[in-house]
Amino acid sequence: MTEFKLKYEEAIDPLKDLVKRHDIKYIRLMVVDLNGRPRAMLIPEYEIESALTHGVGFDGSSIAGFMDISQSDLVANPDPSTFLVPMWEAPGVATMFCYISKPNGAPFEGDPRGMLKRTLDDLERKGYGFNTGPELEFFYVTRHSESISPFDSGGYFELPPIDPSEEIKMETMMCLEAAGFQLDKVHHEVATGQHEINFRYAEALKTADNALLYKLAVKTIAQKHGATATFMPKPFWGVNGSGCHVHMSLVDVESGGNLFYDPDSGGLSDVALHFMGGVLGHAKGLSMVVAPTVNSYKRLVPHYEAPVYICWGYGNRSALMRIPRFPKGMGKAARMEYRHPDPSCNPYLSSIAILKAGIDGVERKLDPGEPYAENVFHMTKEEMEKRGVEMLPEHLSDAADAFVSDPVAFDALGSCSNNLAELKRREFEDYTSSMGCSWTESLPRITPWEMGQYLIRC
Repeated sequence: MTEFKLKYEEAIDPLKDLVKRHDIKYIRLMVVDLNGRPRAMLIPEYEIESALTHGVGFDGSSIAGFMDISQSDLVANPDPSTFLVPMWEAPGVATMFCYISKPNGAPFEGDPRGMLKRTLDDLERKGYGFNTGPELEFFYVTRHSESISPFDSGGYFELPPIDPSEEIKMETMMCLEAAGFQLDKVHHEVATGQHEINFRYAEALKTADNALLYKLAVKTIAQKHGATATFMPKPFWGVNGSGCHVHMSLVDVESGGNLFYDPDSGGLSDVALHFMGGVLGHAKGLSMVVAPTVNSYKRLVPHYEAPVYICWGYGNRSALMRIPRFPKGMGKAARMEYRHPDPSCNPYLSSIAILKAGIDGVERKLDPGEPYAENVFHMTKEEMEKRGVEMLPEHLSDAADAFVSDPVAFDALGSCSNNLAELKRREFEDYTSSMGCSWTESLPRITPWEMGQYLIRC
């Protein structure tokens, strides 16, 4: 019997007590696919002991990129530490995340959640921890027969009555806090219909779980109020898209100290600068992972507050990597904000790839270059090239090529790298086939194909 089975069996009686106390009738067991979308099954509460002891089998071939139909059996193993009774679920329903194994008990190499757990375990053995905090922007929209429109007419920091979505957001906030989230700030974003509910940073695995729960809560509660919430990166052409700016730092496991802070200078440590050098140096290879849809590259265009050039700056929101200014005496707040990712990304795979790129920078002492103080949104490609600054990939197919060509980004995701690259190339081919024109010709509009693929699924 494997070690995690023994550990899980120890949780059977405590979980049974929780199930009884909350009058739970069904448990939703969730696994995560390569696209970062939760897949789930319901089991009745009386099956919880069997699920924890033996796992629950499912068809891995029906999830793209997992298994071939000739060897399709996989097992979902509930993680007792993630048991939750969400207020946005139907009464009597609890949820649990799962790790995926093969029938013989060996971990399934293509399980994003299991991959991140193993990566963080390896990091901890080196004395490091990895904290992340994402800012997942989204739109509330109203759906029509063949189109969508923003749910409200508000702009940045708008309040009622111009922003009529506050009732939806208020219920969402209460549900998230009841689920254990600590919220930082909630506000209307720049684009009409665009919003942001920020939650507190945590260790990267907990953050990835929270990102999926957050999206489920936002979508479910919006639907209850007659709106649709979408994390599609660019649902409207001509306005800002939605980002998933990831704040991150390395910590010393033994002391808990922030390794990105240099107490002698009061600024960033060499570890932070080298980590940033690794992320920026591998930014092209990371793009397919952190911006993983066709629609992602309609966000990553000039003039709409999305990064295009691979550079960094202090407090500079036009750069790919921003170093937030922190108050004197607040060294624990030293961090970097990676503005490249969008909310369609798989938070588990993105965390792995970003971390591996950063650690490569630390180990090879990579230099991130000089910081940029000016607004690079207004710079031309030619101007930046003269300064030696490169651009992100133009579209998803270019991003897949860059991923496969970058050994650090490609090796970071192990055996699922080929499957993921193939899925993304096929996604781009499906898009171009449906358009019947080049990427450049179809770029300045959001197409029905994108709406069908991403409006609800992202």
